[in-house]
Amino acid sequence: MFERIVKLLVSLGFYLGSRGWGMVLRLVAKTPPGFGVVLYYHHVASAHRDRFARQMQHLRRHVQPVRADHRGSLAPGARVGAVTFDDGCLSLLENAVPILERLRIPATAFVASDFLGQRLESDPSERLMTSEELRRMPSDLIAIGSHTARHTRMSSVDANRGHDELQRSRRALEQILGRDITLFCFPFGAYNSEALEWCLQAGYDRVFTCDPTVAFRAPGEFVTGRVAVDPTDWPLEFHLKLMGAYRWLPAALALKSRILKRLRAKKTSSSGSSADLAA
Repeated sequence: MFERIVKLLVSLGFYLGSRGWGMVLRLVAKTPPGFGVVLYYHHVASAHRDRFARQMQHLRRHVQPVRADHRGSLAPGARVGAVTFDDGCLSLLENAVPILERLRIPATAFVASDFLGQRLESDPSERLMTSEELRRMPSDLIAIGSHTARHTRMSSVDANRGHDELQRSRRALEQILGRDITLFCFPFGAYNSEALEWCLQAGYDRVFTCDPTVAFRAPGEFVTGRVAVDPTDWPLEFHLKLMGAYRWLPAALALKSRILKRLRAKKTSSSGSSADLAA
């Protein structure tokens, strides 16, 4: 809870600073560049349907809903948002889709193809949709993308396993749905440069991470970041995420990693010096 509050407060400061900079630009007759945000959910429990509905209504009021495969250039000052769901849980079909249909908000579901109708070991709280349930998704509104075949951490496999996960999942989903699968999302947000290259070779048009960066910065962007949301998010928390105010997190985590690495190196060096003196 403490960490969540700290992130919210930092994001609020970041948001207010961004709004202030936007006002400065307008004072000198310049319009801030357009930006987009991609949100990602896992579950929408029946107890949280109303909260999810309020979040989607809020989204419609503050940004233009777009598909996750949006390719157009953004007009200056434009704000767009895309909604995605990881894993392909049954609650997406039962609780989220009716709300998305009513509000006409497009979304994308990333599905781990080998576990259709089963539960993931990493999250056994809910089973995934079956093939038949997946076919019941409204294809005009809900796109389907790959989430690997076995919900695999792609930064931890070799090339043979990586290519198999990407290609087997794509073939299975295309056979079930009868349409091309062109989008991919990394399970656990785990990827590296090799995994990105495998995705290119597999023919995916766009891949999605769990890095909370702004999206749709260029019509042809291949790697798109997303911000994690949940129906239980506080209203202010959800608004800040929708406004891209959590995009400071990757830089902060990278800085923390560098500091810890230097501290470990310094500690190792000090230990080595002490051992030399003792000898």
